[in-house]
Amino acid sequence: MKTPHWPPRPHLIFTVIMWMLLLSSCTPPAETGPRDDCGQIEPSQEDIDKILSFGAEAFPFEEWVRRYTVEPYKMSLFRQNEDGRAFAYIEYLVYTCGYGQTELDEYFSDEGFNIVFEAYESHSLTDFCEKGSLALYEFDLVDNGSEYISHYWVEQTDDTHVLAVMLVFPKAGSAQLDEYSRKLFPKLNSCQ
Repeated sequence: MKTPHWPPRPHLIFTVIMWMLLLSSCTPPAETGPRDDCGQIEPSQEDIDKILSFGAEAFPFEEWVRRYTVEPYKMSLFRQNEDGRAFAYIEYLVYTCGYGQTELDEYFSDEGFNIVFEAYESHSLTDFCEKGSLALYEFDLVDNGSEYISHYWVEQTDDTHVLAVMLVFPKAGSAQLDEYSRKLFPKLNSCQ
């Protein structure tokens, strides 16, 4: 009786590896996570990384606290400065079946902004402008008797994603708001 050769012959190892590679390349990657009729409803890891890095150079970790959540159809990122009086709120919305002007008009309507600013005593739209796929809404806000100003951008990043970015600063800090606006959206930092 012949005893098997050990270690196996190099051509046998090569053949096994080639078959494994061939079989793995024929298997489609498994998609995980919740889905609707059009695709995955949660942001991809690429989306998450993109949003976490958005404006990172403008918001240094030592001066701005960062929190984020990932949920069906959106990712939210919240940054607040040390004194807690200024903040940035970023939403990355996922429309798995795509979106049109109707969906944008519904989400970014007076009713939608009433929800966004419901924690404030009052809010009023002071200006609106757009450039290409980027729109800017400017608001005056009042909270506990204090006046604030806000810039709220909406960017159509592709056929299935919308980026919404809101900066809120005390009215006395309007120069800082302008500075951060230039850093984040140099092509449309103000409607003035």
